[in-house]
Amino acid sequence: MVNNAMDFRHHSWDKAFRIPFGALPMGSTVTLKVCATNIYHLRLRTYTSDQEQWHIMIASEEPNYWETTLTLPEAAGILWYDFSFESNGRAYTYGTQSDHLGGEGQIYESSPPSYQITLYDPKRKSPKWYTQGIMYQIFPDRFNRGSDFNIDNFSPNALLHPNWNDSPHYFRGVDDKIDYWDFFGGTLTGITEKLDYLKSLNVTILYLNPIFKSPSNHRYDTGDYMTIDPVLGTLESFMTLATECKKRNIAIILDGVFSHTGDDSLYFNRFGNYPESGAFQSLESPYYPWYNFIQYPHKYSCWWGVDAMPNTNEMHPAFQDFIFKNKNSVIRYWMNAGASGWRLDVADELPDPFITGLKEAMLEQNQESILIGEVWEDASRKIAYDELRTYFSGHELDAVMNYPFREAFIDFLLGQKSAPQIQRLMMSLYEHYPKEQFMGNMNLIGSHDRRRILTVLGEADEYLKDTEREHFRLSESQYKLAKKRLKLLSLIQMTFPGVPCIYYGDEVGVQGFQDPYNRRTYPWGNEDNELLDWYRQITELHAKNSVLQRGSWQPYEAGDDLFVFERADNHDTCLCLFNRNSKAIHLYEDPRYIRCIGIDLLTNATVSLDTIVIEPLSYAIIAVKNKKELTLM
Repeated sequence: MVNNAMDFRHHSWDKAFRIPFGALPMGSTVTLKVCATNIYHLRLRTYTSDQEQWHIMIASEEPNYWETTLTLPEAAGILWYDFSFESNGRAYTYGTQSDHLGGEGQIYESSPPSYQITLYDPKRKSPKWYTQGIMYQIFPDRFNRGSDFNIDNFSPNALLHPNWNDSPHYFRGVDDKIDYWDFFGGTLTGITEKLDYLKSLNVTILYLNPIFKSPSNHRYDTGDYMTIDPVLGTLESFMTLATECKKRNIAIILDGVFSHTGDDSLYFNRFGNYPESGAFQSLESPYYPWYNFIQYPHKYSCWWGVDAMPNTNEMHPAFQDFIFKNKNSVIRYWMNAGASGWRLDVADELPDPFITGLKEAMLEQNQESILIGEVWEDASRKIAYDELRTYFSGHELDAVMNYPFREAFIDFLLGQKSAPQIQRLMMSLYEHYPKEQFMGNMNLIGSHDRRRILTVLGEADEYLKDTEREHFRLSESQYKLAKKRLKLLSLIQMTFPGVPCIYYGDEVGVQGFQDPYNRRTYPWGNEDNELLDWYRQITELHAKNSVLQRGSWQPYEAGDDLFVFERADNHDTCLCLFNRNSKAIHLYEDPRYIRCIGIDLLTNATVSLDTIVIEPLSYAIIAVKNKKELTLM
C-alpha cells in the first residue's frame, strides 16, 4: 500500500531547522530547513517592508530535509519568512502558529502568519555596569523626607501630608481635573541618606522617576528641564547624590519625558507663571514651533487628550537642539552632572530619528551610557502610528522595560497560564530580541504604572470602589499567600536573563491598587523584615554569581506547574526550578542530570540531581557539578 500522507515541519528554535538561532546581524547568513514527505513545488517566501522574494529549497544530506541558505539584507529591520508547497494535488502554506510567537509551526491553506528574523547592527555592546547590575526604582516624593526638607519650597496650591504614612490622594474638581497635588516631601538628599540601605540590597543602578521642576507630584508634566524641582532639592543636591552614588558604584538613570511638556512650563506657559513668553502666549515665542496647535492657542495636540501635557514637535530642529544636540542640551547637561543613562518615557511617541539622535549625543558624552525605552509589548516588532519601530536596530535603545516578563509570570503564579505557555512567551522574546537587548531587559515586577505586586499576588478584588481601594489591605491569609508567591516571583526575577529592577517598597511589603495607591511612601520603621531579609539574600545571589548575569538561557519542559530553566557559561551551570502549586510537591527528573550532584545556592546543601524535589510554592537554585556538556543556543 502506498502511503500518501503528507508531513511538513519547521521549528525556528531548533538548530535542526534554523542556524543560527534568533536575531541576526544585518548582512549575515542564515540556513533554513524543513522536514517534509510527499510534497512538491516547495518554496520559501521572504519579505521585508519593501521587497518580497521566493527561494527554491534543495535536498539536504539528511533524508526528507530540504534547505536554503540566505544572505540577509544590509539594513536593520525584520525579515519575515514562510513556506509554500503542494501535496496530493492541493496547495498549502506553512508558518508560525496563530499567536505569532515562533517555534513549532503549522500547515495552512491560506496566507500563514510568518516567522520573524530581527536584523540589527551589532557594533555596540551594553556595558557591564548595566547588564551585570541590579536596579532600584524610586518615585522621589515618596521615598524619604531628607534633612533638607523645607516647607517653603512648596507652591501655595500644594497639599503637604503632615503624616508620612498617610494614603496618597487625588483632589479632583468637577471636571475631574486635579485641583491640588498632594506631596509627602521626599527629597534627593533623602535618597542620598539611604544609599547604604540600597547597597544592603546589592543595588548598583538607581532609576529615578522625573526630578525636574513641575507642578505635579509625578513630574511627567515637565516645567523646566534644566532645573531640579525645588521640592526635591537643588543642582547641588543632585550632584551630591551622584557623587555619593559613584562612591558606592551605583549609576543613576534619569527619566526623560520628551514627547510632551507641562502646560504650566517655561516653554508653553499657559498660566503666565514664567516671565518669558511661552508658546501659548505668543506666536513669536521661540517655543511656539515646539508644539502643534490646531486652533491657536486653546486647541492643541496633547498626550492622550490631557491638555495639561501638550505634545512636542520632536522633529523640529530647535527642539532637538535643546534636548540633545547643543553642547549644553538637556541630555548632555545632566550627564555632565552625574547621570549615566536615561529611561525614555512613552518611547512609542518618539520618532525613531529622534531616539537615534538622542542616543548619538549620549554616546558622545559617555560611551558607557545606557538608553532604556518604555515599551509594553514585544519591542522588536512594535508598530506605532502605523510604522514598524526600529528600537533594536543597534542605533536606538539598549534595553526596554520588560512588561511581557511581568505579565507572563504573574499569570503563571496565579494559575492563568501554564509553564509551557510561559516558556513559549519567553522563548519568543529570546528569539526576537538581539542578545544584548534580551540580556539587558529591565525585568520589573512592580512599577509606578501598575498595582503593587503583593496586591496582585494576593488576588485583591480589583473592582472595588476607589474609596475602598484607598484603605484596602490584604487579609492575613491573603498576605501570607501573596508573600510566598512574591518570593517565587522575585527569585525568578533574580535568576532570569536581564537586569532585575526592584520598585521601592516592594521588598518590604508595600501594598496598593493603581495610581495613586501604588505610589505610597516607603514605610520606614514598619518594614516586613522577613521579606527584606529575603530580598537581601536573593540580590546577593544575583550579585555573586556571574552565570546569573550573563549566562545562556535554556528552558526545559517540566509540566504545567513547574517552570525550569538552566543558566550556563564557560565555567558554571545553574539549574533553576520553581513550583507554583500551593499544595502539590513536584519532582523533576532529567536524564541530562543523572548521577550529577549540585549545591543549593540558597541553603548551601549538597543535593542529588537524579530526582529533585520541589515543595509547594517553593524553588531550588542549584549549581550543578560534574555535568555533561550540553549544546546550548
